[in-house]
Amino acid sequence: MAQYSEQSQKQFAELEASHEKMKKLTASMDKIVKPLQEGHAQLSKASEETNKSLSIVFEEQHHSRSDRDCLDQDINKFFNV
Repeated sequence: MAQYSEQSQKQFAELEASHEKMKKLTASMDKIVKPLQEGHAQLSKASEETNKSLSIVFEEQHHSRSDRDCLDQDINKFFNV
């Protein structure tokens, strides 16, 4: 029975040591992951702003093109082309 107790204590000590290693590893991973998450958030925000800007530019170009097409049609009608 004493041998079983010694073996259990040894396994428990190994388990505690393994748990401490995992806590250190988790802390190390947090140091890596948090900046990546922050960078991802910044990139997502920049991407959204870029998409908004591109949408505005596209809208302006589309309206300009439509205005030019209408003007061309009016000119063609006027000159009966």
